[in-house]
Parts: sequence; C-alpha cells; structure tokens
Amino acid sequence: MKPIWPNLFQITLYSGPGAQQLIRHMLDDLFLPWPHLIAGLAIIICPVYSAWLGGDRFATEAVAIMIVHMSYRIAIHRHYIRSGYADRERYWTRLFFASALISGFAWGTSLSLLIVSAPDEVKYLTLTVACVIIQSATARAFMAPLPLILQTLLLMMMVVSTSVWNGDWIVAPAAVLFIAFQAGHMRHLIAMRFREWQAQKDKDHLLARLAKANDDLSEANEALRKAALTDGLTGLANRRAFDLHLELHCSPDAGTSEPVSLIFFDVDRFKSFNDTHGHQAGDQCLELISRCARSVLTSTWQMAARYGGEEFALILPMTGADEARRIADVLREKVSRIPIPVRAEETHVTISLGVATADNLTASTPSALLARADLALYRAKQRGRNRVEVVETASETEIHDALQYLRTT
Repeated sequence: MKPIWPNLFQITLYSGPGAQQLIRHMLDDLFLPWPHLIAGLAIIICPVYSAWLGGDRFATEAVAIMIVHMSYRIAIHRHYIRSGYADRERYWTRLFFASALISGFAWGTSLSLLIVSAPDEVKYLTLTVACVIIQSATARAFMAPLPLILQTLLLMMMVVSTSVWNGDWIVAPAAVLFIAFQAGHMRHLIAMRFREWQAQKDKDHLLARLAKANDDLSEANEALRKAALTDGLTGLANRRAFDLHLELHCSPDAGTSEPVSLIFFDVDRFKSFNDTHGHQAGDQCLELISRCARSVLTSTWQMAARYGGEEFALILPMTGADEARRIADVLREKVSRIPIPVRAEETHVTISLGVATADNLTASTPSALLARADLALYRAKQRGRNRVEVVETASETEIHDALQYLRTT
C-alpha cells in the first residue's frame, strides 16, 4: 500500500472534479458547535468540582475562557449558516483552520490553568477530559487532517508542558505513548477515508466514461439510422424512408381524416442531359433540384425524397389537392430558373410533375395513391413536359399504360 502521510498535511483530503460538494458537506459538519459545547461543558465540570473541594484559584478564569470559546463557536456557525457556502471554499476552509487552532488554544489554556491550581483529584479528571477531547478530534481528523492535527498537538503540548512544569514528570512519557497511539489511529482513519474517496473518484470517472460511451453509441446509432434512410447524393430521404413515411400517413391506420397529397416528378430528358454534359454535371443537377424540393416544404410532417434515378417525390400530409397543385407549380417554376453550371457555361432543365390526393384515408392505400401520382406524371410527360397534372380518379387500364410508358422512358 502506498504511504498516505503526505495527505495528512492538507487542509482537506478532497481535490479535483466533484470535490467541491464533498468539501461543502464536510464544512457543514465541522462548523457544527455541539462538539465544542460538549467539550466546554466537560472542562467546566473540572473547575466546578475543584471549587466544591475547596481549591483551584483559577477556576473562574477557566470557566470564563470556555464560555467565551463556546460563544465564539456558536457565532461562527451562525455566520456560516447565514452567509451560505456560495462557492467560497477557500474562505470557509481558512476560517475553519483558524477556528480549529483557536479551539485548541482555548482548551489548552483552560486545562493548563486547572492543572496548575486544582487538587490532585481534579488534575486526573482534567487529564482525562483532555484525552477525551483529543480522541474526539482524532475521530474527525479524516475530514480536515492538517487543522485537527495542529489542534491536537497544540492542546497536548500545552497540557504536557504545564504538567511537567508543575512537577508531574510522569505525564510526559504517558503523553508520548498516547500521541503515538492516536497518530496510528488517525493515520488508519485518514488512510481508510482517503481510499474511499479515491474509489469514489474512480467510480465517478468510470461512470462518466460509461455515460460518454453510451452517448457516443447513441449518436452513432442515430447517424447510422439516418444514413440508412438518407440518399447519399442529394441528402433527401431515400426510397425506404419514402415507403415508411407514406405508409405512416396514407393508410386506414393513420388515425386522421386529413387529406394526404403526393407529388411525383422527374427531370425532363435527363438521359440526354447526362449524355451531353456527363454524369458529374448530372449529379450536380440532381443536387440543385433536391434543394429546390426541400425549399418548398412548409411543415416538418412533409417529406422530400429521391424515389430513384432522376425521380423525386413529395409527401404532403394534411394537404389538399389545391394546395398540393400550388406547391407543385412553385417547385416547377423554381427548378426551371436555377442555373446549372456546365463547364464554362450555364444551362437549365425542367421537370414534369404529377399530383394525387387521398381525401378519404379509410378508402385509400399507399399503392393506390402511388398509382394515381404515376398516372399524373405520365400525363404531364405526354402533354408536353414542364407542366403539372393532377389525377383524382383513374382506371386500372390508364394506370397500367402509364407505368409501361414511364418504365420505357
């Protein structure tokens, strides 16, 4: 085990992250006046007993010192309570340090006066009280080693020197043995408390690392989830996310009677654009169009998705046919105006859009809405491109013909 003696010479054992709260709790205990009141009353009993036996010319002085000391301890406790800790750690630890030395001096002075003038019966009682006070200080030394060690040494030196000066030489070797015993006891208590504190710090450190690891894992999982639902080129939702979102808002289980609109659109003659300008220009074109698609959304419930290739889709929950048509027109106009840089010049592209709306979700399915949006896109292509078409109803034959056309163009 590593020696802990250097730790005995700190005002407190606590340092580092998390120590401030522990120091505050320690000071709450150390500023309590009741241990000093008990010690003072125990010392007062000695001169009272001495006066009852008819001796002790310094009884009054000893009692007065204890009364003043007890009043001081009550006063600084009230000061601590009223002022509040308020993150003034340095001030309060220094004040306790000074108070501990004052207590040691007050106890030592009162007991020394009794040793000089009291009868022999009272002297032995006085030494017993001194030992009990030292034992009590030793038991609390783990909270503030340096102040309480100095307090104990000051008290012991005053009592022993007075006893030796008064002719009681036997007190000196007894005091040495007592101090050695108390030092070993104090060292054990402080070492045990210090190990507990270190273990608590290690535990807090490990818990902090575990919490950070959990946060990092959560962020990684969230990033993975987003990556699984995001198109790598455009940053829009991908086909899987589109299917999930449409199923969520366009099904009999959606739990709402609000309409849902779907806009399908693709880039007119995109294959020719790629063949002429290259795939890098084509990718840049899709990125610019995706920004336009994202810009027309007006609600967090709405979604812009890349359906596949140059095909895109907008899912518009709680949006009727008229509003969906307006959004489609705005998007078509925006796309037609964006300049697409191609080598040293700029060019433009257009899009064709198909709009379908499900007004009655109890009688609609995602596949039915998709089919009508496909048909609307087919009609926009057939009627000249760069336009918006809306399909409210459609036969199976019309839908079949539209799908066949879109697959071959």
